[in-house]
Amino acid sequence: MQTSTYINRPILKRGSTGSAVEELQELLKKRVPILDCIDYLEVNGIFCKTTEVAVKVFQFRVFLEDDGIVGLKTWKALDLGQRLNLPLLRYGSPGNDVARVQNLLKFSPIVQDYMGFHGYYFGAIDGEFGLKTEQAVKVFQEEKELLVDGVIGAKTWKGLMNLAGIISHIDL
Repeated sequence: MQTSTYINRPILKRGSTGSAVEELQELLKKRVPILDCIDYLEVNGIFCKTTEVAVKVFQFRVFLEDDGIVGLKTWKALDLGQRLNLPLLRYGSPGNDVARVQNLLKFSPIVQDYMGFHGYYFGAIDGEFGLKTEQAVKVFQEEKELLVDGVIGAKTWKGLMNLAGIISHIDL
């Protein structure tokens, strides 16, 4: 994949207009197909509230900062259908990715109500991969019939992205 493709793409946010927004809207329709608001997302080159919501949902699903702004990382993820360079996370790992996983595994009350259970993680969203996070990951891995090692590698990331897709759809 050529880097120049991404260099030529502008940073987009609500209020942006033009052919790059049309390209974004086409990619969103492709990458977030089960999202109800996608039915209402017009490919018209206008970065409106609906486009912003779709961007945020996509970013959430691929573990990017869900700020609704389409920069280099979001463009790359839209092209590939997933985020590049997802880190290997394990006990002791710190950072925003750990916090995003904790948040996903905790579930919001709306999701808890819909899915009929309270989630996998019951600790604080602190960005520290501690014992509670490790245990939540192991329970998730066991339920999804993955290798139960408490480490978030490629297969666990894929399972988490699928869960994020379900949750992001419910939260709307």
